[in-house]
Amino acid sequence: MGCGPFMSEGDIIDKVFEQAIKAPRIFRDKSVLFHDYIPQRLLFRDEQIMMLAQRITTLIRGQRTSNLLIYGKPGTGKTAVTRYVINRLVEKVKGSGYRFHPIYVNCRLAGTEYRVVKSMADAIGSELPFTGLSAEEALQRFIEALKGDPVPTLIVLDEVDALVTRYGDKVLYALTRLNYDHREITSMLICISNDLRFKELLDPRVLSSL
Repeated sequence: MGCGPFMSEGDIIDKVFEQAIKAPRIFRDKSVLFHDYIPQRLLFRDEQIMMLAQRITTLIRGQRTSNLLIYGKPGTGKTAVTRYVINRLVEKVKGSGYRFHPIYVNCRLAGTEYRVVKSMADAIGSELPFTGLSAEEALQRFIEALKGDPVPTLIVLDEVDALVTRYGDKVLYALTRLNYDHREITSMLICISNDLRFKELLDPRVLSSL
């Protein structure tokens, strides 16, 4: 690297950083290579985008709306369409004074039932401890936080089959019932799954609410 035999460790590190800074960039925007990259415009998804936007509009008006299950083969745009619509909504209301809770959790990445609930709570500013609570206690705290700040809440559980396969559908059932069991809460739950047989895993009570 042309560092010479008498350069200190600090000088060597500085040289490495200097070369990295001066090196020409191969990629204009490396984020496009990430698996969770959402483009500014989605091609050939206009129908799906409009359908989802119209469903969410009902929630944004403060009206109760039905939950939604989106499932299909991997790579068909389920997550991209959902996150695209949510991102556009967040940008649209920015600076308007309008408040709502957008919550997105990838259940497979979260790993455990408790972390799924903690991620939802963190998204609305109601942070839960990393340990010390059961998933049921954490869920109850999340619900109480929603009741204490009653603005429209959009919950997206991506790869939800990872949660249900490992832990059952208790948390999912509670989330589908938010509108019905808690008058203070106006919410919509969107579940995304790559498992074409996902509905077979669900209790009929849960399935009827999706």
